[in-house]
Amino acid sequence: MNKIKRAFLKILQGKIVYEDKIVPVVIKDHWYDTTPSITINGLNRDKDSCWRQQITVKRPLKEDHPLYDVENPLKKYPHLAEQSKHSYEIEINVWCNDERQRDCIVKQVKHYLFLARNNHYTYCSKYDSETHECKTIGEECRSRTTKGYANMMGVCPSPKEYNCCNIFGAYGIIKNTLNISDDYEKDEYEHKPPLKRSIIKITLDYYEVIVFPSNPAICHEPLQIDVGKIDDLNELIERYKNNG
Repeated sequence: MNKIKRAFLKILQGKIVYEDKIVPVVIKDHWYDTTPSITINGLNRDKDSCWRQQITVKRPLKEDHPLYDVENPLKKYPHLAEQSKHSYEIEINVWCNDERQRDCIVKQVKHYLFLARNNHYTYCSKYDSETHECKTIGEECRSRTTKGYANMMGVCPSPKEYNCCNIFGAYGIIKNTLNISDDYEKDEYEHKPPLKRSIIKITLDYYEVIVFPSNPAICHEPLQIDVGKIDDLNELIERYKNNG
């Protein structure tokens, strides 16, 4: 599954409710076989070729590597990597039976997109939704316990201290490139009865970092770094080099 689709699936899945029932949210290019439901599909918008650059990142070694330091397992070593920037378009389709369903569900979709975009604590990668704890400190999320602006807005009171990472940053999405369109209707009249369909389109840019199989470790998986708040490309590259 494409990681950008997966990010939006994570934002909406299990959150949308109609008449006390969870509305299914799935990755699909066409109508799901139940209503109401939500489908998510996407399209690569890279025009000719995407921007690419070779960089060096620092990562810990695997336990089976000959240079692995048992006494310092988190020690990082440099690895050659390729960083690329891509453009993408997400389409969120809301399928309903009537206008009442449509209005209720579309409002919820917009609400959760708003929370994710505005750094709500429930969309921080360090937040445990079952225990309500911050994984950095092993205690209840400070946004829930701190009085004042942070509590009122539902944001982390000290992002650097608690290593806060917004969901968009966790998936390499550059948050300031997000463009969320107004919803529009495209009902399916060939179905009997007709299906009510509303569409929300989102365009964005994201970074992908692939670590090459090279000394000192062999690493194939893409890195997911919080780049959502970085506007300056040089700052991004410097962060990769220094922190991995």
